Amino acid sequence: MGERVLFYTALIPKRRRKCAGASAMKPIRLITVCLALLSACLGAAASAATVPDLYEETIPVGSSRDAAFVEALKNVAIRVSGRRDAPARLEGSALANPRQYVQRFGFTADNLLQVGFDSVSIDQMLTDAGLPVWGRERPLTLVLLNVAAGNGASHLIDSTTNSPVRDIVVRVAAQRGLPIIWPDPAQGVPAMGADAASLMQAAAGYGANAALLGTARSDGAGGWSVQWQLASPDANTSANGSIEDGVHLAADAFARIYSASGTTLDSVVVQVSDINDLAAYANTLNYLEGLTLVRAVSVEQVTGSTMRFRVAVRGDAATLRRALSLDGRLVATESGAGAVPTDRLLFRYQP
Repeated sequence: MGERVLFYTALIPKRRRKCAGASAMKPIRLITVCLALLSACLGAAASAATVPDLYEETIPVGSSRDAAFVEALKNVAIRVSGRRDAPARLEGSALANPRQYVQRFGFTADNLLQVGFDSVSIDQMLTDAGLPVWGRERPLTLVLLNVAAGNGASHLIDSTTNSPVRDIVVRVAAQRGLPIIWPDPAQGVPAMGADAASLMQAAAGYGANAALLGTARSDGAGGWSVQWQLASPDANTSANGSIEDGVHLAADAFARIYSASGTTLDSVVVQVSDINDLAAYANTLNYLEGLTLVRAVSVEQVTGSTMRFRVAVRGDAATLRRALSLDGRLVATESGAGAVPTDRLLFRYQP
């Protein structure tokens, strides 16, 4: 028999996001991503993964249901801000009354709290605490984890491996809201040179934005010592630590790059060429409007197959450029690549 779940809807109004100075509201879209399909796309263009459950949490209920709501709010604050110190920076009133941010909740038959927080309220809570917001569009990361055996041999953890080590990575990645993908044994072992170029080539084979390489050895005390290396277009870093530390290395690095302060709003011109038909226009507009950090989009000018959009964005032009670079639908033109132009971002539409 399946679990019996009781759901309740909190008595808080649904609020719409507003953009200061913008003439239109940004529609909120939820895009679910099937990572299993992405793992089958050999040679596919890199594509960001959209994390649909950033504002949801499932947590065991201990001695107090109120305490469970507090822990759930702390976990969501870490996931949405990308900052592990987020709970310590929240105002006292937030943790004293976490239910004020709840949109729906329920308790399972085995005493788990399942709660969905109101995204607008959570974003405002983080902004009030001086914390950034890391949107749903996040780098898809290929995990290349080699586990060394005592006889000197090693094996690569792949999508079919049943291993406690793999379970740890999956669990912590879910906690941090980091979308990951594992090698597919049907595709063979990817090249795993330690240099960033080789790692990025391996990631590209899976349509991923980044690669996280780890070499794990037993620490002699029942744990693992791992050498981690992260490679991506915007972040190349390394660290030594535990299995969990590799996920934190990637999530911390990406949060610094892709998150934005809720108090910073900017108006950015995005110019897109090769929009040759109505479908291309609709796809481009829907894509821009669907980005979490975008508050509003308007069309400023149409010249042949080139369209100029005015985008109200949380953050600045650099933040928007990095978010757009995660997906292959808009490709930066030569004049738009590299340094961010002072007046506009230049892209080409790629169906």
